[in-house]
Amino acid sequence: MAWFGQGKDTIEWEEFRDDVLFYKWPAKEIKKGAHLIIRPGQNAIFYADGRVEGVFKDPGNFDIVTQITPFLSTLKGVFTLRGDTGMRAEVYFINAKELLLQWGTRQRIMIPSPEVPSGIPVGCNGNLIIEFRDYLTFITKVAGVKATFSLEDISERIMGELGPVIAECILSGQQSVGVNALISLQANSRALGKKIAEELDKELLAFGLGVANLNIASINYPKEIQAMAEKMAAQSFVGDVGKYSAIAMADSFGKEGGGGAASTAAQMAMGLQMGQQLMNNMGGALGSQAAVPAAPVAPAAAPASSAPEPAAAPDQKFCTNCRKMVSSKFCPDCGGATV
Repeated sequence: MAWFGQGKDTIEWEEFRDDVLFYKWPAKEIKKGAHLIIRPGQNAIFYADGRVEGVFKDPGNFDIVTQITPFLSTLKGVFTLRGDTGMRAEVYFINAKELLLQWGTRQRIMIPSPEVPSGIPVGCNGNLIIEFRDYLTFITKVAGVKATFSLEDISERIMGELGPVIAECILSGQQSVGVNALISLQANSRALGKKIAEELDKELLAFGLGVANLNIASINYPKEIQAMAEKMAAQSFVGDVGKYSAIAMADSFGKEGGGGAASTAAQMAMGLQMGQQLMNNMGGALGSQAAVPAAPVAPAAAPASSAPEPAAAPDQKFCTNCRKMVSSKFCPDCGGATV
């Protein structure tokens, strides 16, 4: 449709900023012969006497009397009754394009945890898409007192609501969340983003706006919390000191000066753990046999000869996996490193 009739009686919005949500046409009276111009990505709303008369979304140039007025719910025939004096109505242009807003927590949110009762600081950021939900509410609470409304204006409210909303979504009704669960939030960011969008949408509905989508780009923690989670994961993986000693010795081989003190410390820890387990087993056995008299044990016969076991060759090494002596740096059976 051709763009004609532009002038003082032309109702239009010439956008100059992409972040403006709406524009209020300054005049409050629409004269006969005026034209409405709707550009791509715009919606035009006619508002009068406390109600939305009509919403027009198709781009083009429209004659008010012949093409717009017949669709206005309570303003039909106004020009006929008033002649050329015009009709009292307000026009609001809405930015119907995708309104992308970058967001982020202003400061880390303290999430209670069993490991850290005072709370673990969590921060996150991303982007969201704003859309209009209730035109009447928006005009009544926002557009009626402002000529324009931008993303910067709504971002202040969003940033203020984000902290409590994110905390509620992470806790999901629980009193606290474990460190490992907090660290795994990034892997579940899509589900968490949907929950945040739903809750934030309820808050923005008070202004007639809503959240069409919300993405979480990153979730961050202090370095100390990350190190704590890694340590807890390592402790849960290593169930006994035998595995721990093998891992410690294997790690020491790749380090300068490794295989000496680290290996000895691991072997000492393994010995201490084995001794502790032996004492625990003996204590349990003695407790279970306290009421049963011990049977006499015959003395063992002395061996005919007590020849000492042959000593290991000086060039042989010990395999920590197979527990045998081999003559190479790696075990020929299991391929593990020897000490």
